[in-house]
Amino acid sequence: MSTETLQIGCIQQIMRAFTLPYTGIVLVRIGQEVAAGDVIAEVRVPARYQVFDLVNNFKINPKHIDRYIERLVGEPLKAGDIVAQKPGLVARIFRAPEDGMVVAIRDGKITLALGERVMQVLAAFPGTVVEIIPERGAVIATQGARLQGVWGNGLNVSAELSRWGGDSEIDARESIAVKIAVVEHCASKTQLNRLLAQQPAGLVFGSVSPQVLPELARAEIPMMVLVGFGELTIDSISAQMLKQMQGQEVALNANQPDRLEGLRPEIILPGKAPFSEELFPVEELLKIGRRVRLLGKPYAGSVGTIISLPEEPEMFSSGLLMQAVVVQREDDQVIRVPRANIEVIIE
Repeated sequence: MSTETLQIGCIQQIMRAFTLPYTGIVLVRIGQEVAAGDVIAEVRVPARYQVFDLVNNFKINPKHIDRYIERLVGEPLKAGDIVAQKPGLVARIFRAPEDGMVVAIRDGKITLALGERVMQVLAAFPGTVVEIIPERGAVIATQGARLQGVWGNGLNVSAELSRWGGDSEIDARESIAVKIAVVEHCASKTQLNRLLAQQPAGLVFGSVSPQVLPELARAEIPMMVLVGFGELTIDSISAQMLKQMQGQEVALNANQPDRLEGLRPEIILPGKAPFSEELFPVEELLKIGRRVRLLGKPYAGSVGTIISLPEEPEMFSSGLLMQAVVVQREDDQVIRVPRANIEVIIE
């Protein structure tokens, strides 16, 4: 069984991939400096879908559905266009309610993709673009202090960190509005609601009572638990790190924990130190003969040696087109993995 690691440290190199779930347009370039909240990549997707039951609404035989359909799958639509119609004394017509496209005709139903919205992936912390993931996003690197926790609700934000004590201090201290507030313990839904009423940008708890966890998961702002569940004390190392972060702009990445992907919720305080020149270009860091530790399924935690660095991006089973690296594992198995799925071991 692999040993889990918890990153609590001062100036260290931090790298994260920020990618779209679909093919889109990457808006950054290698070497570009980005701020928290900057758009890394975007894609235009339908605002909503509408399913029209042609058989039941037109009261027709499913075998004869083709007689009434006026549009083909993939055909664009304008608001008011006729999609299907049934002539007769009492004609029946189905029109597109707004601009869109026919995306499916199946089992007597027509599915329309309607409207348009822009889906974006944003940088969760300031840093430098060190790798482009074609049509998906980029890998962002920074140097700074990092404090990881045990649970997060999947959201992220950047704001000033404000250290709080217990619930009794809520009314006595300065406002936590638009700040990331650190609270020793959350014991009840009532306490959580009192905190949320202050309109913080995010909340970090040393520990929480188990019955409060569902409320945290439903919250609309980033939530992170540092130590665990029950009434636990924040350890001295984490407490010292929080003290150093007090009053400074930090990035709260409340990642949902994923042992296989090596993800944990974390607070990052970007450092002032310049980047190592080894980051540019990436090939200076990735060399044949380098030992690496693998991340991601199904090789997470195993170690190997780089034996090849293909120049052209490759398509992986996930559907992503990414730069690959060929690694010979310690058991002599040779595998191809995305470059974002390795950690270089500096010996």
